Order: sequence, then C-alpha cells, then structure tokens
Amino acid sequence: MKNTVLVHTQYFENYNVGPEGFGTTPHWKPKGGHTFSIEMDADILFYCDDAPAVFQKMLDEQSSIAEKFEYIDHEIQWQEPTPLGTEDQFINHMQAVQA
Repeated sequence: MKNTVLVHTQYFENYNVGPEGFGTTPHWKPKGGHTFSIEMDADILFYCDDAPAVFQKMLDEQSSIAEKFEYIDHEIQWQEPTPLGTEDQFINHMQAVQA
C-alpha cells in the first residue's frame, strides 16, 4: 500500500548574487522550511538502513546554485489529516486565551 511521506527541510537561498549572476563562493542564508512529498510503500522506508541520507541525495537533486534544501525529518501520513476547525474558531479561542 502506498502512503504519502512528507520530507521536511531547511530552505536556503544563495545571497552571493550580483549584476553578473552568482559569485563563485555561495553565501547561504536560511529562509524557513519547505516540505516535499513522495508516494511510496512505507515498508520500503522501514527496511532502509539510512533513509535520511537517501532523502538528502534526492534533495540535492532539487537544489541549485540559487537554492538548496537540507533534510530535517520525515513522517509517514497514515491517514488524511482531520480538520481541526476554522479560522473563526481559532480567533475566538485566541481571544479567550489572551483575555
């Protein structure tokens, strides 16, 4: 059975760029997180000796001179997420908590 695996990463941008393009030595700045997904049989993941290294190799293929991704963590989605509520409910609870 196929499951969705979410791969969580740190996203970096290369700030060594000028009018001529990117410089020879990258200057990477972290810019937040980015999540990738892959559909796969979870059993393959369970029997993999070093899934983080495999995911990092895949992430390296997604990276370029302008941006790169570093593996943080992964999770298997066993089911569809259950909706927690609405924005209005969140605001109502936020106001109650802050009161």
